[in-house]
Amino acid sequence: MLSRFFVYVVAFAMMLQLAYALSKKDINSIVNTHNKFRKIHSAPALKWDKKLAQYAQNWSNKCVFQHSGGPYGENLAMGYGSLNAAIQAWYDEGKSYNYNNPGFSSSTGHFTQVVWKGTTKIGCGLGKCNGRNILTCSYKAPGNMLGDFPNNVLPPK
Repeated sequence: MLSRFFVYVVAFAMMLQLAYALSKKDINSIVNTHNKFRKIHSAPALKWDKKLAQYAQNWSNKCVFQHSGGPYGENLAMGYGSLNAAIQAWYDEGKSYNYNNPGFSSSTGHFTQVVWKGTTKIGCGLGKCNGRNILTCSYKAPGNMLGDFPNNVLPPK
């Protein structure tokens, strides 16, 4: 009976570790990097949301490199050397965004989510899958809503 209790305690502790894989330093880096890019596009600063982070962490833990189909906006990255490198790659898609013909494109969708003006909250999770990092960031309100691009993806200042 005692050994079963011990197994439950260890399993619970491991779940907590997975649920909070990002350090405070990582969280600040993610938020600050997003907000640096958002400021360039006149979008308000994002705030960290624990509920979104838990959702993103749960998805990252599944090691499935595809969108969750959940209720939030979502960006995924796998195999980048750092969190900032992944976010930079998302933002770099903006080089291909056409502000004269605003809309969704699979080649710029990460960028448009990063700078989406109507998004106010972010939460991310980091998993390890086959030796590679998988980063999931969840956003509320979701971006990339058809018809809303002109008002939410603003040209750089």
